Amino acid sequence: MPEQQHQMLRRMHAQEHISEAAVLQTCNRTECYLYAAKSFDAQAFLAGLIEEIRPQGLETWKKFSRPTSGIDVVRHLFEVAAGLDSQMLGENQVLSQLKAAYNLACQCRTSKFILHRLFHNAFRVGKAVRTRTDINCGAVSLSLAAVELAKSRLDLTNTKAMIIGAGENAELAATYLIKAGLKNLVIANRSPETADQMAERLKAGSVIALKDIAHFLGEVDLLICSTAAEQPVLTYHDAEPVLAGREQPLLIVDIAVPRDIDQAVAKFECVTLYNIDDLDRHISRNVEKRSREVPKAREIVDEFTLRFARWYESLDLVPVISRLTKQGLDLARSEAQRYAKDFSDSDAEKLRLFAESLIKKLLHGPITFLKDQGADQLTAEQLQALDLINKLFPPNKKSP
Repeated sequence: MPEQQHQMLRRMHAQEHISEAAVLQTCNRTECYLYAAKSFDAQAFLAGLIEEIRPQGLETWKKFSRPTSGIDVVRHLFEVAAGLDSQMLGENQVLSQLKAAYNLACQCRTSKFILHRLFHNAFRVGKAVRTRTDINCGAVSLSLAAVELAKSRLDLTNTKAMIIGAGENAELAATYLIKAGLKNLVIANRSPETADQMAERLKAGSVIALKDIAHFLGEVDLLICSTAAEQPVLTYHDAEPVLAGREQPLLIVDIAVPRDIDQAVAKFECVTLYNIDDLDRHISRNVEKRSREVPKAREIVDEFTLRFARWYESLDLVPVISRLTKQGLDLARSEAQRYAKDFSDSDAEKLRLFAESLIKKLLHGPITFLKDQGADQLTAEQLQALDLINKLFPPNKKSP
């Protein structure tokens, strides 16, 4: 995935009609953010880019891609940052994915003035929504729900846990456990190589083979299971030699479909077994709580979208130049009138013309720079200049 993002950004950087670009990739989306010339056919360009880099994805792109432009792009990105456009409402992971997309664009030098402003505002939206609402409260993913359940029953800092499986859900569960303070982790998987890679990414955990699970049951306090096995990876018969005489409690959370743990294992007195049905009920309640926070989150998105729209509109070239010229000439006339009493009428008029001429010549360079587009859109440098002019000579500034 990162290499594909690099390739896409390199091609975008080489396209003369694209001034800025960023590519966001998550587990279920690829989004391209372009600041390009109005005459540029971005949809055709992106279709050609997908065909070149990932031909097998072209039909999917043509079927599901949705072109968006203008302020709708801003609103969409802010909704993504807020967790309003995710499979799991209010998820936090998308913020780190947004930051990764922005950092990559910066490395490739495809994020400049507009995208700098856009993405930093998106980060602020994400933070504001999560601070001012409860949209990310309570687990809505199986992995996080499993860990929250474990946290409610165990002191994870003094717990030894075993994760069975090395897929996405298993790795997420391990990640959440480590963030919650777990220091002692065992990873069991059918492929030791895959488990080793997961342990390396986590920078934690020792690896065992799937066949050795039963031997380690006496050493762990928590077992979270998430494999793609069609049959249980732990049966009553396998567990009996270790668990029959065990007194210390063992919490087992099985989030696999079909189930990894034989239901009969719950018969051991030391075992408390939860499965995906138990977690689904908990998740449903949390989803309902999060859904009630959506209107508040949308108000925040609307607030930031309006603010960004006003800022972007302030970069319109003609009004800025007109205002700059007017304020300059108003200042020249005001100062000429101030000293007019020291001159005759004819000399006072010459003083006014001199002051106006001086201002016009002084502004000629900046205005020429702003007007020298060379294309049907402003460059990042010209936009920065416009933004600076707005700060130095704000629209509401009164003439002297």
